[in-house]
Amino acid sequence: MDIALGSKNAVKILALRWALERLGIEAEPRSVDVSSGAPEQPLSETETVAGALLRAREARELAHTVLGVGIEGGVDLASGWVVNVAAITDGRRQVLGRSPGIMLPADWLEALRTGETLGDLVEARYGPEGRAIGAMGVFTAGALTRQDASAQAALAALGRYFALVAESGFE
Repeated sequence: MDIALGSKNAVKILALRWALERLGIEAEPRSVDVSSGAPEQPLSETETVAGALLRAREARELAHTVLGVGIEGGVDLASGWVVNVAAITDGRRQVLGRSPGIMLPADWLEALRTGETLGDLVEARYGPEGRAIGAMGVFTAGALTRQDASAQAALAALGRYFALVAESGFE
């Protein structure tokens, strides 16, 4: 299967590979550098979803592939949740998947409101190792890392996409 991922980020590449493998899909996704159109730090689920969708569409178009995949992480300030969203599109259909989430402490949410990014907050408090596993990893003692959360979102989106394809009887 011909798949493009709208990111050159190693965490997202590994997450997508894991999700494809888990579904038994033999594919080596091409990673392409695209803009999410979202702020550096998405601060709502709406911004996070929009970023994932734009990444998926642009990746598919730029790489001329059957499927485009976008993975975006963000924070929903209204609820306090860290969210990871994956989007899949084939040009006709688009589906979304979401990871498990965690609620951030109030002081972190306040820092985000003043312009700090989640990555900067994690690194300032937990060093480069913390940044590598992300807020999800830090707040779950490594049990659910940033890569794991991205992979779960990708798995949910891909699983739903292929279920839709099977239901419709065509690709």
